[in-house]
Parts: sequence; C-alpha cells; structure tokens
Amino acid sequence: MRVRYLRARPGEGPPQAALLQLAAEALLRLGERPEPEGSSDEERLEEALARGLREAGADPEEARAQAAAALARLRRGGWIEREPAPAGARLWAGPKLLDLAAARALRDLLPRKLRRGAGSWPRPGAAGPHEPHGPVRRWRWGEPLVLDPGETLKPWLARGELTPEDLRVREGEGGRRAAVALLLDCSHSMVLYGADRFGPAKRLALALHRWLAGEGDRLQVVCFHDLAEPVPPGRLPFLAAQPSHTNTAAALEAARAWLGRQGDVERRALLVTDGRPTAIRRPDGRLYKNAWGRDPEIERATLAAAARLRRAGAALDLYLLEEDPQVRAAAAALARAARGRVVRVDPERLGRRVLTDLSGRGR
Repeated sequence: MRVRYLRARPGEGPPQAALLQLAAEALLRLGERPEPEGSSDEERLEEALARGLREAGADPEEARAQAAAALARLRRGGWIEREPAPAGARLWAGPKLLDLAAARALRDLLPRKLRRGAGSWPRPGAAGPHEPHGPVRRWRWGEPLVLDPGETLKPWLARGELTPEDLRVREGEGGRRAAVALLLDCSHSMVLYGADRFGPAKRLALALHRWLAGEGDRLQVVCFHDLAEPVPPGRLPFLAAQPSHTNTAAALEAARAWLGRQGDVERRALLVTDGRPTAIRRPDGRLYKNAWGRDPEIERATLAAAARLRRAGAALDLYLLEEDPQVRAAAAALARAARGRVVRVDPERLGRRVLTDLSGRGR
C-alpha cells in the first residue's frame, strides 16, 4: 500500500489520518539500517519522518521542519508517549498508533489474494473441524471468514453500518491457545555488511503482535544481545540492533521462564538469528564474550539452555538468516539439543515463512 502525503497549507500539518499513516510507516522503518550510536528515540523517529516526507516530494529543509512539527503533534495527541523516569528518554507507541503500525506490518506479509477477501490461515493449535461454540472474538486478517452472524450484525443494528473491526467469529473445539516466545537477535551483525536483517525481524514482531497477542493467543518478544530483554508491545516499533554480542542462552532461558508460566497451552519458541552464540552470563554474574571461532564454554551453556527449553515442553523453530557454514553448524547443534528444527530463510521472506509455519502449513 502506498501512502500519499498531501501538501498542507502554510502553518498547518497534514490531516490527522495522513499524519498517523506517515508515523506508522516511519515506525516500521526504524532500525532497518545502521543508526548513529547514542541516538535518542526522538532523533531516530524524527529522521524517519523526514525521510518519508523527502520520498513524498518535500525538499530537505521543508522535510526537517515538517518532521519536527509532526513529532510534536504526535506527542500532544498521545499517539507517542514518553516512558516515565528513570528511563524517560525512551518513547512508546500509543495503543492507536501501535495498532495501526502492527496492522500495516501484518497486511504487508499476507499474500495479495488474502488481503482482498477471506483468508486461509487457521488459528495456531487448531485441529480438526471447527465447532463454533466457544467465546466470541474479533476476526483477524487472513483467517477464514466464518462469521458469527448475530454478534457481527449488532453494530449494524445500532449504527446502520459495519466496519472490518465489527466482524466477529466464535472460537471452536481444537482451537487450543498458543503461547509464542519470539526471540529476536538484536546484536550488531543484524544491520552490518550491507544487509538489512533486523528490519524484517522487527516487522515480524509487530505483525505477530496483531495476529496473536491481541486475540487471546499470547506473545512475548525477547530482544537478545549481550543480555535478553522482554519487550513491552509499545516498545516494539523502537527496537534497534545493539553494538553487542549474541547471548542465545539468555534468550532461551527467558523463553523457558515465560512459557513455563502460561499454563495448558501450545508452547512455541521462535528464534530469529543471523549468527552463532558469542556470549553467556557466567554463574558469578560476569558476561563472557568470544566472537572468534567456536567457543566450547559458550556452546555448552547454550546447548544446555536449549535442552532445558525442550524439557519444559516447548517446541523450538530456529530461523537462520545466514549461510555461513560455521553458523549453520552451530544452529544444527542447537536444534538437535532442543529437538527442534532449523529453517534457513532470506530475511525478506522471514515474516511470510513464520506466519505460514504458525498456521500449520509449513510442516
């Protein structure tokens, strides 16, 4: 989908709808290229807004001025929020803007034929015929258009019109809920060497937020570099690769801890990485790093974490964005320890492949 940015009269910004589309597009593009170290979230977002305006035809000076004004409007309207102290320099996407960016990310990943009508993407965990006598929920882009007539028509009776947000479906037997831990490699290599690996990975996180977490299935995104950090939904658009190493063991431990608290659900861990593990946290709390060759201590700790994840009842899918033989060998060993699988995939095909696998058609 292309967004048109209308030139506003002097002293005015773009209309609200155009402003939100511009902001959603800018959020989707954050992190897809190396950024200056130490850049604040405000500086990163303002530059992304200016880049979108330049591409829409604004001259550079005008684009900078309009981007600053657009950011100020977004903050005044509550669409962009500042995190409370002590981390007050970080920004969050407000619920409306987050939902818009996530919906855009999901639509970009769906095949074109699914964007125009009913889809064929069943719920994760669905098995057997659909017996619709469970709770009612909102229909999601891409899944079968089997609507609950009574619940769907209620808004039409009240307002005389229907929107896509009014479409309702009913849960059915076999629709066991899923808990998905998405582990994103946020180390520096994800944006180096002229390849954009991190942008598609971040857009996948936003798409899964829309597809899974908003409708009863559960999603936890973990960004791992020297450490492993759970990412709240409002922070997803601002994720960025860090000048750091790859602590895969910490990511697997974070997934095991979160999945273990989710009760009787299908447990899935999706690991997206372009490299082999190069860091661990030792028992004394110190960070041990080694980026040169395969390190036995790092490998032992990472494989042990993978085995613990398997014993916790979680399935592991490792999406590998690199073709280096050493990286492939390390990924294969990790998958064996977790009794999972390795999927080598081009970064630009990552999101489509993950959605296909979660829908049950990629096995």
